Amino acid sequence: MRPIAARALGAGLGSAVRLFDSAASADGKPFSEPDILRPHVDSRRFGWVHFGVMIPDLPEPHRFFSMMSLIGATGSLAFDNDHALVAPPRRNAAVVAGTAASHPAHFGNYAVGDDFVSSPDGSLVKFGDDLTLTGRYPHYELVGRLGTVDIALTLTNTDTVSWFFRSPLYKHFGLLTEYEGTFAHDGHSVTAEGLCSFEYGAMPSPYLVRSTPLPPAAKAPLDHFVYQIVDLDADTQILLSRYAIGARPFMTTAILRTRSGYGTRFRDVDFEILELRGEPEPTPYGIPMPVPRRTRFLVRDTTGRPWLDLEGVMDTPFTYGLGTGFVTGFAWSAFWRGEEISGRGYFEYIDRRSAT
Repeated sequence: MRPIAARALGAGLGSAVRLFDSAASADGKPFSEPDILRPHVDSRRFGWVHFGVMIPDLPEPHRFFSMMSLIGATGSLAFDNDHALVAPPRRNAAVVAGTAASHPAHFGNYAVGDDFVSSPDGSLVKFGDDLTLTGRYPHYELVGRLGTVDIALTLTNTDTVSWFFRSPLYKHFGLLTEYEGTFAHDGHSVTAEGLCSFEYGAMPSPYLVRSTPLPPAAKAPLDHFVYQIVDLDADTQILLSRYAIGARPFMTTAILRTRSGYGTRFRDVDFEILELRGEPEPTPYGIPMPVPRRTRFLVRDTTGRPWLDLEGVMDTPFTYGLGTGFVTGFAWSAFWRGEEISGRGYFEYIDRRSAT
């Protein structure tokens, strides 16, 4: 797709999403839609479903944990991994999962109904013998062997929900979740507990009516995606994201949530890449991807004053498998409400802008 056409399509998609999106109106309200938390593998309404569990700060050598899955392909440039399909796009389940210690972690694709098994009510989501999620809202168990790391986690969802998108067609949210569990690696086991994000998304796709991958020029031109999760303290988590469609910024968000509250959405947010790594990251589809070494999110309050100024340094190897991009952990330092703080965070990154 030519750049002008991609930008025009992107502008149209962006306008449609904004017109029907009610995510902001759900701020401050408890989660009330647990019945949607299903894999919907035979749905005629949803073409893809996303289950995710992300822990931003773990003890060494793990640093972070990611389970990011897509059950069904999306039809978008950023997230379709056509080279890795083991089944038709609607019947392919993909997951990237692991910690810094399991790098290059686990990236797997499974055929729905064969080595990917799930129950209609969502109480079982099983990626071969590698990773298994069991339970129903608000209680889950996640166990697996990911490269050289064994994990066993107990997850307890709160009713604090952060909606990324909320419309009749597209629902995507993260639940503030408490976790506890073990991570075993090279004969050593560490126990950890704290806050994580339990995420879910569901949306129609072209693959409800098409059985072969779309050519790149026909895919939805979501081509730049940035997502960071940071625990500002033991009770407070912030979700920072940035999207571009047709190489043009579409939305930059910051959503704060705490154990004692239902969340706050900031509307005045800037993102910038301060420095790229010296060499692009190789990809299995043959197009190296430039990735950041340093990033910055600047969040302002309603008066326009800086509320959070957070710089991230990508000090951990990038793991392939987030769609066509990567997950990793990072070190961060920030000024938050006038104080200097620091810690570790979780990072997702895709840059396909050169493809549009």
